[in-house]
Amino acid sequence: MKQVAINDIGTVEDFLRAIDESMRSYNIGDLVTGMVVQIDREGALIDIGSKVEAFIPKKEVSAKRLFEIDEIISIGDMVEATIIRVDEEGQFVLSMKEAEVEMLWNRAEAIWNSDDKVVSGVITKIVKGGMIVDIGVRAFLPASQSHIAKESDFATFVGQTIEAKMIQFERVKGNIVISRKALIEKDLKQEKMVHFAKLKQGQSYIGRISGINNFGVFVSLGLVSGLVHKSKMGKWTPEQFVIGHEIEVEILEIDFDKDRLSLAYKG
Repeated sequence: MKQVAINDIGTVEDFLRAIDESMRSYNIGDLVTGMVVQIDREGALIDIGSKVEAFIPKKEVSAKRLFEIDEIISIGDMVEATIIRVDEEGQFVLSMKEAEVEMLWNRAEAIWNSDDKVVSGVITKIVKGGMIVDIGVRAFLPASQSHIAKESDFATFVGQTIEAKMIQFERVKGNIVISRKALIEKDLKQEKMVHFAKLKQGQSYIGRISGINNFGVFVSLGLVSGLVHKSKMGKWTPEQFVIGHEIEVEILEIDFDKDRLSLAYKG
């Protein structure tokens, strides 16, 4: 602020008018920059060059759910904040949270536009139909997408950090939906393709029977499985096999496009 001497401009009234004119003028919604000059449990005072130091209430310091003010700012720091109102005493009330929330939404939108769409966050609350996850902004994890057994007590997962994939993003509505199921299935598919590539047509493997029907049996070979058609069982019939038993099979055909194996029983 420009220094003004009384002798330079005349009367005391002239001096006070010069002080007023040297002060910056702000409006609600303006983004301002100022220095932190005082901190207490209620909030912080910020010198933004106005007549009265502006005030940031604690709840407007950060978008974080739990924090102490001195973990975010210190006396002497230069901060950016938005003017959100003027109180009854004419003091500007500021919010650092608004700018932070805008930044967090920008980051969330960048993740949504990325190839993998993977986010990390803390489960904060159980609600009807699923969970609320803090990924910087609020996201909803439906129970059907949680990859958690239905009989589990969801409350025991509060406070845990998880990774998930964004499956819905509506910034205007403030709506983000995430899925652990989609992420886990993607990882399993990648592992499955690696395992698939190691299998060789014409080679024999030990597998475990995972399903039986009237036209054959399904055999699991680790992460992948294939069908032994009843025409490839020799003298055996599907009813003679037992789910969970191990058998030796030969790979007759590998269909990489459909992740499908055609097998023959080597009994």
